[in-house]
Amino acid sequence: MAVGEDLVSKRLSFMWAWGVPLLVLFSLNFARGVLPLSVIIVIMSGVFVRMGFACTLNARRCRRRHCYYSGPIFLIGAVAVLLVGFNIVSLGRDGLMIVVWATLALALLTFATEPVFGKYVN
Repeated sequence: MAVGEDLVSKRLSFMWAWGVPLLVLFSLNFARGVLPLSVIIVIMSGVFVRMGFACTLNARRCRRRHCYYSGPIFLIGAVAVLLVGFNIVSLGRDGLMIVVWATLALALLTFATEPVFGKYVN
């Protein structure tokens, strides 16, 4: 376990890896009339890819438990955003919002594994 390498526990690296992408993701709510929907979908997917890679990197660097789960969740969410956003898979009118919120909720829930099983994987 390399706690010093944990990107989640350092404020600046946390903000760069997850805070800025979340800010971009939430700001896309105001970009609907400014950017074409296809660009918004690609940006959403890119945000999830960035957070997924950050989690995967963090899992590899310091073995943070929730990163082992949230990394794949974000990467699957990135693919789901593309599939639903470009109507390859239909989840109804609010399908894109369902995918985004489900991805964020599942990733957030991975923190619940740490008090139960420990913060770091041995």
